[in-house]
Amino acid sequence: MVQKAENARERFESAAFSLFGEKGYTATTVPEIAAKAGLTERTFYRYFTDKREVMFWRAGEHQASITNEIAKAPASLHPLTMVANSFETLAPFIDGRRSIVNLRQRLISEHSDLHERELMKLHMLASAIDRALQQRNVATSLSRIVAEIGTAIWKVALENWRTDKQEENFATHVQAALSEFRAGLRQFSS
Repeated sequence: MVQKAENARERFESAAFSLFGEKGYTATTVPEIAAKAGLTERTFYRYFTDKREVMFWRAGEHQASITNEIAKAPASLHPLTMVANSFETLAPFIDGRRSIVNLRQRLISEHSDLHERELMKLHMLASAIDRALQQRNVATSLSRIVAEIGTAIWKVALENWRTDKQEENFATHVQAALSEFRAGLRQFSS
């Protein structure tokens, strides 16, 4: 029976980001990540298919947090507000890992294979939001639109958070992006 290494994913993630910061993404190898984590390469492959996946393994758990928050939101909220508020549940995680999130986003912008994977994860997030809204009896067309707009708000909020010299929290940037979107709608609908 194969024994699981305690906190292996987290250890690999920490080691990988440390090496990505020191050597760069391309120059870092799986054996180096495993050695730095104090685990074997074989153990690495029990958890990840490749080094790229170290950067994306949390997406499923984040998606679940977001959709759970949508499910619990008061029915009186507009669907887009439900979505934006659901993003705030991840603010403590994002704010608490500022250097790693910044490095991750920088690497994604610099490497096309990572960018492609990020787009796929964002598409999966939009699909999950769409399903969660439909379960709240939001009409199918509206749920799709809100899911796509919500995902755009996520992307804008994350980029604004990254470049914020004042280091405001992620939740503040989510609400600011939502407010800017609503203000733009009012401006152009007049």
